[in-house]
Amino acid sequence: MRSPALRVLAALLLALTTLIAGALPAAAAPPRPSEFVSRPDLSPPVVTIDQGPQGTEPGYVFVAPHGTDAQSGPMIVDDTGQPVWFQPVGDGDQRFTMDFKAQTYRGEPVLTWWQGAPHPGYGSGEYVILDRSYRQIATVRAGNGLQADLHEMQITPRGTALIIAYRTVQLDRPVVEGVVQEIDIATGDVLLDWRSLDHVAPEESTVPAPEDPAAPHDYIHLNSITEDAAGDLLISARHTDALYQVDRDTGDVLWRMGGTRSDFAVDPEARFARQHDARWLPGGQLSLFDNAASEPGPASRGVVLDVDQQARTVGLAQHFDQPSGATSVSQGSHQVLPGGNHFVGWGSVPEFTEFGPDGSVRLHGSLGDGMESYRAYKLDWTGAPADAPAAVMRDETGVRAIYASWNGATEVRSWRVLAGSNPDQLRPVVQDVPRAGFETRAVLPSPEPFAAVEALDADGRVIGRSPVIEPAR
Repeated sequence: MRSPALRVLAALLLALTTLIAGALPAAAAPPRPSEFVSRPDLSPPVVTIDQGPQGTEPGYVFVAPHGTDAQSGPMIVDDTGQPVWFQPVGDGDQRFTMDFKAQTYRGEPVLTWWQGAPHPGYGSGEYVILDRSYRQIATVRAGNGLQADLHEMQITPRGTALIIAYRTVQLDRPVVEGVVQEIDIATGDVLLDWRSLDHVAPEESTVPAPEDPAAPHDYIHLNSITEDAAGDLLISARHTDALYQVDRDTGDVLWRMGGTRSDFAVDPEARFARQHDARWLPGGQLSLFDNAASEPGPASRGVVLDVDQQARTVGLAQHFDQPSGATSVSQGSHQVLPGGNHFVGWGSVPEFTEFGPDGSVRLHGSLGDGMESYRAYKLDWTGAPADAPAAVMRDETGVRAIYASWNGATEVRSWRVLAGSNPDQLRPVVQDVPRAGFETRAVLPSPEPFAAVEALDADGRVIGRSPVIEPAR
């Protein structure tokens, strides 16, 4: 994929960057679950910030860690690694979540993710949609007898969802076909059903078929879909190392980029392999995550490509290499942020990085070995939970302490503690305790038998109050 001389140059540049900026860890530490006094039911993996934050763009980090070393599920964290919201889903092994992000549905911000059961390389499940109060408002399922795959759901301005599904077809051997469907979210109707075997032959695959003739050949392995201005679809296929531009009306492949039948002359530095997350950018550019995993050695990277569809040429505009030089053998994402930074999730390498436009590392975090996240995003989100804040009061050495949290409440800036001898007559005893991450601790000035907490926003207004609590026994 890249010449030996260029690989050596890349290694020298990486070494120089490490000397200047300080070394990043070569591998993530084993994960450890978080523990919260006020929410003992939540134990997501601890997110470690290895570098930064410095010069980052606004927004929260969206990940969906899955594994058995901590709880799995969709999680939002801030630039310091502190959880903002977490929801446990499944057991991290036979049932888990992927493709977690914020989107827009019917003009309103929503959260979406896939949940279901894994197969080797893909999944069988459904997508869920939650509103700003974390209430589920819709479920998106595949149609025509299929189940939604874990790789992708893009909500369109039309109130529809573009999703991927898989099915096994018996040819001269079993072949796993990739399917793209457009689903009307409100009705569940299938508006588009594109089948890969009608347009892309198994001979295009760069992944050898299994030696066992009865074993299915996952020949194409679709992993992302996006629309262009005309409504045509750009589809990424990991197992052909190619992107396909598909005519929405006819289903025909308009062109191939990469792979064994490329219609484009791709500059050697722009070549990609086992890629994910292909997205159109303004001005004819295209971003994707280049796993570079079809050969050993090259670091995985986020890339921006200059695409000339008339001349059929592709050049490399920018690249953002994995900071420790690791190769992500699966998964991954690359997001171009509104201010020009680039946010990369490293997939099977359980890390994420925010780069400046010049390639400098502005933020680097890790989930710990064993807790991968298929994608990672930096997104705006304002959450207003429907439930009340949680609080626990307990006696510690010489003091009575209050622990307060409100899972998913993004507008809390401080806490007020109320206490008293009568649960119906509580008074403020501790004012304006600054929010300290997911959970905040405060000490009562005297050991009152009853207490509650109030969540305050940036203007000092009460936006939530916990139930009355007594000391934990």
